Amino acid sequence: MSSVLSFINFIFQKLQSLLDPNLNPLRHAPAFVRYLATVLLACFWCLAFGMYFGDFQAVGYNMMGHAAVISMAFVTWAVFKQFNRIYGPREGTQEWLRMPDRSSRCDEMSEEQRLEKIKEFKN
Repeated sequence: MSSVLSFINFIFQKLQSLLDPNLNPLRHAPAFVRYLATVLLACFWCLAFGMYFGDFQAVGYNMMGHAAVISMAFVTWAVFKQFNRIYGPREGTQEWLRMPDRSSRCDEMSEEQRLEKIKEFKN
């Protein structure tokens, strides 16, 4: 019984490493190349399953549905990355210095104070 469970665990780990974008070979590609490759793979898988089951009428709808879902996943990732860049902690601040609502505490410098410190360091 333990050999069956270890086999299932092995298969689960391999599938997880295949589908995880931080572990599969697409992790080295730029975002737009990763997006295109993911959409093409999804379309080809839809085509393969459509041919296997003989359901040629729904293949196009499946391809469009997969492209829409993958597009929204990449759009969500881009929006989260943009918001983290805009509203995330500034360079030089520590995460534990922030308030629970992620606002800055009194020990974080304002822009004027930063410019004054830069002028002090240059002199």
